[in-house]
Amino acid sequence: MEFQNRTNELQAIRNLEQLSEKHAHMLVMFGRRRVGKTRLIIESMNSIYFFVDKKTSSLLLREYSDILKTELSGFVPEFSNWDDLVRFLFEYSKENHLKIVFDEFQNFTYVDPAIFSIFQKYWDMYHVDTPILLVFVGSYIGLMKKIFINAKEPLYGRATSRIDLKPLSYKYIRTICRDLGFTDEEEIIALYATFGGVPRYYQLIEDYGLTAYEDVIRTLILSENAILKDEVKQILISEFGNNYTTYFSILEAVSFGKGTLKEISDTTGIEMKSLSRYLYDLVNTYEILERRAPIIKGTKMGRYAIKDQMVHFWFRFINPNMSFTESGKYDMVFDRIKTSLSSFIGPVFEQIARDIVFDNLPFSPVKMGAWWNRRGDEIDIAVIGEKPYRVLLGEVKWNSRPLGVKDIKKLLDKRILVDWYNDEREEQFLMMSKAGFTKSAKDFMDDNKIEGWDLAELLKKMK
Repeated sequence: MEFQNRTNELQAIRNLEQLSEKHAHMLVMFGRRRVGKTRLIIESMNSIYFFVDKKTSSLLLREYSDILKTELSGFVPEFSNWDDLVRFLFEYSKENHLKIVFDEFQNFTYVDPAIFSIFQKYWDMYHVDTPILLVFVGSYIGLMKKIFINAKEPLYGRATSRIDLKPLSYKYIRTICRDLGFTDEEEIIALYATFGGVPRYYQLIEDYGLTAYEDVIRTLILSENAILKDEVKQILISEFGNNYTTYFSILEAVSFGKGTLKEISDTTGIEMKSLSRYLYDLVNTYEILERRAPIIKGTKMGRYAIKDQMVHFWFRFINPNMSFTESGKYDMVFDRIKTSLSSFIGPVFEQIARDIVFDNLPFSPVKMGAWWNRRGDEIDIAVIGEKPYRVLLGEVKWNSRPLGVKDIKKLLDKRILVDWYNDEREEQFLMMSKAGFTKSAKDFMDDNKIEGWDLAELLKKMK
């Protein structure tokens, strides 16, 4: 599978590589598992690569000694402790520019947490005049943030650069899927709704030679030895530790559309005063949830949503059906997925459409997003601009039938609800429908200067 995008990150790493030829630089890179951190490092530069496995210090030191003897010229000793190894790296770099990668760096928390203070000590001693690039890569975001962002930790403030590697956008996943042989746009969107922008999952689709959505789900998730059967569970338990059951309950509630504090509390039975702390962690520490608010007067009407599509899919379909998967009733679970898949994909399609619209705006925005109120009225796409005052309102439908005039009028009826310079603004309207529009709807949109895109037209505008 070809390496996709990451242009900015590649350039940033190569710039650091050049800068580190004069004095030390420390790059911290974190992002969820399978998102492509190691591949990015391999694509960006040649380096000495250390994987931090959860072994004893003795075994890791022996492994790293062997790697250095293979990679470096001159005498490399056998290291008996971490202090000797770290000091050696800095001393060697004084005469020979080194680029060192420690992958899954947060695992030193379990191997020997003293190494964080050792790196601090030698960094402070050597970094001014030593040409070395240290790259610390980690998959467990909570631990990586604690190591480098917590002011009480030894390595706080030492990093000279940071990359928070995000999943790929739909545009690049679509290219990957088409390269894998998928041609049906709806099926590609279904794959993206399931796996999000994590490259490794699509690599597995290629490795197994899968060419249909059902085969992908049954092979990778819903079978006795499916490689991704417990993927989400393992990742999150490693992140959350002993409190994972509370976090799991919250995530399952959110996956079913329970987005407000009260809804989550009512569904999980967790008191609101306790719930806030867990939600803060899920948003800010682990970056699994995000809080969304309507773009106008919406700070008190925020809703929580799961950012990671694979996590969302697992909590929506797998975790609630764990008794069935554990007893081998995979057909029953897949039937449940098929029944609810369209409604699950709908919000994902909304976000894809929203991103495309935001890349094709006819005016400079002040705010853009979505809009809703306490009564339950919603507008999928809302953009406001000023000087002159402008509003763009849009609806997105993951529908099986073409939209009619009634569907278009519903959007027009909701425009008075968006309170933004109502008497002064210029208004624009946009309808997006997977299945297109009836002839009468097209005529109505033409008469009222409303733009309409079906799925093909929407994707043509993707930049």
